[in-house]
Amino acid sequence: KVEEMAVRTRSELRRIDQAQTVHDKRSFGIAIFTIVVLFFSLVTFMNPIFMKSQIAKESNGVVAERYINQKFDNFAAAIGADRSSNNSTNNLLTVKQTRPIANAMIDYTLGVHLFRAENSSLASQIRKVILTKIDDNSSMEAKSVQEKLKKNKESGLYAIITSFGLANATLAANVELVFLILNILVIIFVGILAYQQIKRLKEIVSTGRLIHMFAAGGMRASLGLIVVFGLLAFIPTIFNVEGLILNIGYFLEIASGIFLELVIVGVVLFVISTVTWQLTSAK
Repeated sequence: KVEEMAVRTRSELRRIDQAQTVHDKRSFGIAIFTIVVLFFSLVTFMNPIFMKSQIAKESNGVVAERYINQKFDNFAAAIGADRSSNNSTNNLLTVKQTRPIANAMIDYTLGVHLFRAENSSLASQIRKVILTKIDDNSSMEAKSVQEKLKKNKESGLYAIITSFGLANATLAANVELVFLILNILVIIFVGILAYQQIKRLKEIVSTGRLIHMFAAGGMRASLGLIVVFGLLAFIPTIFNVEGLILNIGYFLEIASGIFLELVIVGVVLFVISTVTWQLTSAK
C-alpha cells in the first residue's frame, strides 16, 4: 500500500507539473503576443511619421487620394461650387493637393498630443492647402471650389469642418490618445508579470528548461500573429469595406500591407522559436 501511494503521489505530482508547464507556456505565449502587437501598433499605426510614409506609397496613396477627394466633393457641394459629373469624385484633386491634406489629418490624429477639444486649426490647414496648392493645372471643379472659398473664408472654414468630417477626426485623435496611454501601461504591466514568472521559474527549473518553455510560448504567439493578422490583411481583398462606419474601410485598405508585415514578423518569430525549442529539447 505504501508503494502504491508513493506511485500515485508521483503520478499526481507529474500531472500537476505538466499542467503547470502548459500554463507557463500559455502565459509566455500570451505575454509575447500582447507585447509584440502593442509595441508594433505604437511604432506603426500610432506613429504619424510611419503612417505618412505609408500613404506616400503608390498603392496606399490611391486610397488616401480617393478618401480626400470624397470629402472634397462634399465640401464643393456645401459651398455651392461646381462638382464632378454624375456625383463621382473623378479626381477633383491630384496627389499634389491630397497629400498635404492627408498629412495634416494624420499629424492631428496620431502621435503624442494633448486632449483635442477643437478642430478649427486642422480646418485652417486644409483651407490653406486649397487656397495655395490648387493652380492653373488643376481641374475646373477644383478651381471653382477655390474661388468660392476665397469669397467665403469664414463660412468656408465651417464647411470644411463638416464636409471633411473633422468631428470624427477629433474623436479619433482622443481615442488614439487613450489607446496610446493604455498600450504603454499594458506593455509595462505584462512585462512585469513576465519578469516575475521568469524569476519564479529560475528558482525551480534549469536555464535550458526555462528557455525551452519560453520558446514554446514564442511558437504559440507567432502562430497567433500569423493567423489573426493574416486574416485581417485579406479582409479588404475579400469584402467591400468602403461603407464601414467612421471610414474604417479606408484604414483597413491602408493597414492591410502593415498587417502583412506583422505576419512576416510572426513567421520570423516562429522560425527562431522553433529552432530554439528544438535545440533546448535535445538537452
